[in-house]
Amino acid sequence: MAYVYLHEEDLQAFIDSLKSFTSSNISELDSISRANTERDDPADIRDKVEWWALPHVRIGDLSLTADELQVRLNQAVEMNSNGITPMDGDLISYYLPDGVEDTPANVMIYNGEAVTNGAKDAEALQQASGSLDGVSEDGRTVEQVLDDMARYQDVPAYGDAVVTTFGGVDYYLDFVLNLQWHYNSVDKEGVLHVDRDGLDQAVDVLGRVLASATNSESTPEGYDSWSDAMYESVTVKGHRGRMSALNALLAADDAVYDTNTLVDLADQLEDLPFDGAAASSTPDSLQGWYDDDYGVRYDEGKALRDYSMDPLYGVTMAMGNNPEAAFKYLNPDGQMSNGQWVPGEQSKKRWELLTGREWDSEVGLDGFTAAMAGNSAMRGSDNADTAAAATWTVARSMEFAVDQVPFASYTEAMKENLSVVVANTAEEGVDVAYGGYPHGLGLYQGDDSKTDHDDRNLYSTLIYRLIDNENAAATIASAFTSAAMEEYPNITDSGQLGDKYDEVGSVYGYLDAIGSERLTDLKEASTAEKKAATDAMGTMLGVTTTVLGAGIAGPGAKLAWSVGTTVTKPIMVDQLAPDDLPDVDVPETGSPTSLEAQAYAEAVNRGLITEPEAFNPEYLQDDSGQPYIWYTTNPDGTTTFNLDNPPSSEQDAQVHSWAKAIHTEHDPEGAIVDANRGINTGVSRGQRLVQGNDGEGGKDGVIAIKRD
Repeated sequence: MAYVYLHEEDLQAFIDSLKSFTSSNISELDSISRANTERDDPADIRDKVEWWALPHVRIGDLSLTADELQVRLNQAVEMNSNGITPMDGDLISYYLPDGVEDTPANVMIYNGEAVTNGAKDAEALQQASGSLDGVSEDGRTVEQVLDDMARYQDVPAYGDAVVTTFGGVDYYLDFVLNLQWHYNSVDKEGVLHVDRDGLDQAVDVLGRVLASATNSESTPEGYDSWSDAMYESVTVKGHRGRMSALNALLAADDAVYDTNTLVDLADQLEDLPFDGAAASSTPDSLQGWYDDDYGVRYDEGKALRDYSMDPLYGVTMAMGNNPEAAFKYLNPDGQMSNGQWVPGEQSKKRWELLTGREWDSEVGLDGFTAAMAGNSAMRGSDNADTAAAATWTVARSMEFAVDQVPFASYTEAMKENLSVVVANTAEEGVDVAYGGYPHGLGLYQGDDSKTDHDDRNLYSTLIYRLIDNENAAATIASAFTSAAMEEYPNITDSGQLGDKYDEVGSVYGYLDAIGSERLTDLKEASTAEKKAATDAMGTMLGVTTTVLGAGIAGPGAKLAWSVGTTVTKPIMVDQLAPDDLPDVDVPETGSPTSLEAQAYAEAVNRGLITEPEAFNPEYLQDDSGQPYIWYTTNPDGTTTFNLDNPPSSEQDAQVHSWAKAIHTEHDPEGAIVDANRGINTGVSRGQRLVQGNDGEGGKDGVIAIKRD
């Protein structure tokens, strides 16, 4: 989000001066026109448009500028007086979403009009959900109102207006609890049916709205902060069920809550007791004992059926969308000492609490691992202390995930969250794939019984546990391949080409071997589980070559798989356009032909094959004499290979046929030989680490994977 800051007095003075200037000039022009008419147009200019129109256009432009500035200032004054937008000293501000053009119309839409629309939509939603026909006074259904709300769900002024119109956090949560009945129906046999998808969509919109409200400068009436209002709402006697609604709102997809709100709220909620009850056990109303002496049962409030009551589930889920909040909560204190981050007492106690508490047995660790993922993104911080502190927690996250959480307890959401953690250790991952150790992480810090081998085993075990999830596999493969390529931004000779593909090949072989081991261990699994793992492996290896190809091909290359240098979210494969998906079969272990094709293409495009005869048309045509469509002869006489990304099986075979034909006599620098050397050496190295020298898999590699 972006706030534009203005100095009210100075800008108003400028606007007034501009208006005065334009008014004065228009008067002068009118005076000249009258004098010219009174003297019967002595200069013969009455019919000449230019002398008259141009000054008026310029003055009109200035007048319009003054009016547009006034709109912006008025909106900033209104938002600031309502306490919605922030101040910076004497400066007031208005809000605009990132990427939205700063025009008067947009300023009004996302500020004053947002307040008006927020209040109107909040009223309509309550009317529609409470009416017998399910329609508001302005004719909208619940779903139509929610659709309209989704347009402005991330605008702070809108969110604040909605929650305020509901009457504050208490009533907002109560509305969510009541809204569930809108999505319930009973058939003729009296069987209850719940439209969980519909309810989830509604909760996501309302969660985004609440998140935007926390990003305003306003706070709920009677409270100093949003976190205080939320905490008081879910802990007040008789309304414990509100926790399920708050969790649902906090866990809404892509809802970005204010940093301090999340940190302060988590700090308060972590002290509440919880017995690990599963989300699916939450009823639509809770009961409890009011008094030990009287033994009277009482209503503890409505609850959101099948949503979690774990006090830390929702707030940690929200931290997955706010890395800064995750970092601040998981690393509350500490300092650098001898080049390493040393956590403070509060950090140690918090970590002990989080790793030792009872989490919701179904979704609780989805939340905890989401916070781990958010924190891991802070390893990319420009601040060395921040990056070091985030790394300390990444190491503890990996240890917890492998040593304290049984593999059988992993959910698909956990795998995706933890893939982000692994992706943000891609540099160390490449070291492991090359035969080294993840030294940069500080795993098993202070445990003298552990060795470098234990660090590498733990690291590889975590990948093994994630790699059968397609999104997780794609995220890890993309990050690792990108990291392996970073050392070779410019290839100037065949030796460098071989070195690059040695490193990329190591990543390919390492991930391929771990994926193969996972497939082997799923022999007794269901058909669906085996298919998911097979799809994940195919995607993973396809991503490796696609990311590699994007680094070679330049403009026009598919970049959908790129995760950048810092990963904040996993790649969600099913959300990508079909054209972005690499259409590949699972390659046979040890046969990365698409890597070879990419390497040969890079050798050509980097100018490493200089012999003109290498590009004789007879080497670049099919059996029927038709030239291959994927190469271009440039005006300067050079040749470019424009392969699909990744190469199709047909292109793969054609490129290999060309390489075989020319490498002996027409590749004097040995680029083809060096590329093959690098790939074969790298892939073999990565595979042997996991599968041993016989290449048959099992448990005889130098890396020992913990399989349970």
